[in-house]
Amino acid sequence: MVSITCLEFSYTQAPRAVKSLVMALYLSSISMGNAFTALINVLIQDEHGKSRLSGADYYLFFSGVMLLTAIGFIFIARSYRGQTYLQE
Repeated sequence: MVSITCLEFSYTQAPRAVKSLVMALYLSSISMGNAFTALINVLIQDEHGKSRLSGADYYLFFSGVMLLTAIGFIFIARSYRGQTYLQE
């Protein structure tokens, strides 16, 4: 549900000359998130391939990471002054 909102926001906030770059950065951030999740999943496996974090612990770990990210986002969003660049 956040993806469409982020996509629309990044597209309307970018000047016309850099819209493609902003879309590439947006998609790169999604790729980095997927790579982070894959790396964590590799790191939490034991020598038998079983996860050290299972059930609620697995969920709470990623919820904690999301909470830290949201707190960081608050500080960035408070200083942001948007401008809308729509296509003609």
